[in-house]
Amino acid sequence: MSAATQPQGPNGTMPTVVGVRVLSAHAGFITGGTALVEVEGTGARLTLNGADVTSDLIAGRGLVSGFADGENVLRAEADGEQAVATVCNRPVEGPLFSGPHLHPWLVTTQDNGLGAPVDEHGNAPSRIDHHYMSVRTGTFEAYDPQDPPDPDEVAATTTDDGVTVPYVVRRELGSANRGLFELAVLCDPARPWSPTAPQDGWNHKLWIYSYGGWNQHWSQSSFELPPIPPGAKGPLADPSRPAPRQTVLNDMGLRRGFMVARTTLMQSRTNSDTVRAAESLVMLKEHVVKNYGTIRYTFGSGASGGSIMQQMIANQYPGIFQGIIPMSSIHSSWYLPSVINECRLLARYFTETSPELWSEESERLAVDGHRSEEVRAFFNEVFGAPLTAGNDARTGTGLPPEQTYHPEDHPSGARGTLQDYHVNYLGRRPRSVWTSAERAAGRGFAHHPWDNTGVQYGLAALLDRTISVEQFVDLNEKVGGVDLDGVLVAERTDADPEGIARLHRCGLVNDYAHMDTVAILDLRNPEHEDPIRTHTQFHTWVTRAGLLAAHGHADNHVAWIVPGFSTGSVPTEAAFLAMDLWLAAVERDTGSRTPAEKVAANRPDDVTDGIRTLEGDQRGDLAAYRRTYPSYGDARLVAACGDLRAYRVSKPQLRPLRRDDYPGVVFTDDQWRRLEDAFPLGVADWAAPGVGATPSVPWLTYQDGPGGQPLLP
Repeated sequence: MSAATQPQGPNGTMPTVVGVRVLSAHAGFITGGTALVEVEGTGARLTLNGADVTSDLIAGRGLVSGFADGENVLRAEADGEQAVATVCNRPVEGPLFSGPHLHPWLVTTQDNGLGAPVDEHGNAPSRIDHHYMSVRTGTFEAYDPQDPPDPDEVAATTTDDGVTVPYVVRRELGSANRGLFELAVLCDPARPWSPTAPQDGWNHKLWIYSYGGWNQHWSQSSFELPPIPPGAKGPLADPSRPAPRQTVLNDMGLRRGFMVARTTLMQSRTNSDTVRAAESLVMLKEHVVKNYGTIRYTFGSGASGGSIMQQMIANQYPGIFQGIIPMSSIHSSWYLPSVINECRLLARYFTETSPELWSEESERLAVDGHRSEEVRAFFNEVFGAPLTAGNDARTGTGLPPEQTYHPEDHPSGARGTLQDYHVNYLGRRPRSVWTSAERAAGRGFAHHPWDNTGVQYGLAALLDRTISVEQFVDLNEKVGGVDLDGVLVAERTDADPEGIARLHRCGLVNDYAHMDTVAILDLRNPEHEDPIRTHTQFHTWVTRAGLLAAHGHADNHVAWIVPGFSTGSVPTEAAFLAMDLWLAAVERDTGSRTPAEKVAANRPDDVTDGIRTLEGDQRGDLAAYRRTYPSYGDARLVAACGDLRAYRVSKPQLRPLRRDDYPGVVFTDDQWRRLEDAFPLGVADWAAPGVGATPSVPWLTYQDGPGGQPLLP
């Protein structure tokens, strides 16, 4: 919060500078009735809603309690001057800005070692334990402060601030925003720690660590990987495949003095709502400031779904992250429902509808766009199985069947689609279009913002003569669409304009409009090395193109490809250090440049696009990257003839069918008539702005309804 200061003291005297800041507030919010407050001004008196709280301060800073629900006023006064800060206090379970809580919501504190919750929101006291780096084993071992190991058994570490301490780590597991959080930081258990007197083993940098996947769990969830359910298919369901170890006990960050943290609501395999994830990060960072001290800067890392989280939050709620390291990046939340739908539609068409036309794999791939058919199979097997939610309203909620939607048996149950997880942002369908299931449930389901009207599947393959005219026409007249429940149907899917407009306004389709102030280091391995076949590298260039379109440059975006790197865990040490150096340089820049200019200007000279070794050595520039590791696409990119603008369009504008748009392609009169029947309103115009594609608005709150209102001026 900014402080208001009078321009001069009483009777025209030189003023004493008086100020008040709520250090733990973000966007004007605090939670739980407490806040870390800083007051400037000799002998200043501090009041909260009129009550004197000066005694809470030590040397002008302290943890102030007694904030009421809703708006609160802090006032600092000295020598006739005053400064005022206003903050909004919300419960620890939230919400701050994500809108009404979803119900039902499964509470999992007992499953995660926190014991029974104190209320229906899953709040529970934090659990603290300690670990040390063993000289003998070279790994973290349990540390009992009442019975510590021999000092010679405990390794020492020197932080990047030059402080040498015993390598002992405090780990905290807690609850907030109806989710769980976990953090770890160097700590001497024998010494006190307060936000006004933090221990010197912490360098005041925060690394947010996130995991991939993609699910819509109506639950607090868990940090542990779930058991493989019966009937699950695909590579992720292979019990012989080792799961990557996910833990905040991460030597790369901890030994340097970083705090390492994560939250289940930033964990995309259990929560794919980036608004709720951003809200949870605000609350996590508030907890850190109130309990450990102020934060210099925050950067995130995470692969696949974790990369979506980082990039979306950086655009929707800029300022939460100062830097991000998306790994095996996927550019946007609503990309996954789109590509899943199209993979399922193409699989049905190729194998059931017209298999006689598509016996050649090369022709199927020319339409599909991916490097191999393994990619489409991965989407269909993994996202079509109970292991992952996908687009099916009847699965993937993480709730028992009796609480989950079924169109006949339980129409009022929780729905597993992304749009219903986003109902606070997209809103509900009007009564005039309700299905029988909606009527039985007594409410409209969320607007469905996916659309494939006008999409000419296989267009690039037709124009380069890879597929025949008959294949192209047959495909587009028979490919079909999906209904509100994610069930494949014969008709194309026509999204309603209201849902589409809100999708864009809320930034649920990434338009990159607010991402110029964050440092981005895109890190991936070659596509053919990645066991997760859906980690297609064209997403890196979708982000690059989006930044160029939004800002005229992409100077804050660097792309590294690292042969031999496994992106399922943590970034390479070279990438980690590069991001830290970049943000430290931005932090030192106290000049008059804008935040975006500082990020671009302070990128280290050796942090450039190209091929890198695991150790960080450059083995090729951007041209070598593109030449050595060509990018593929998907069915939507083939339909758009390689135009990356298609990924910023949810519902394309349509233009009339014209024979001249197919140079060298000869349609019979019957084929042209059938194509006109397939596209009665016209075909997609990818060069035009999408229907409802207004610029996204950052820092929206949904407390007053879908579409959101700006929190910040």
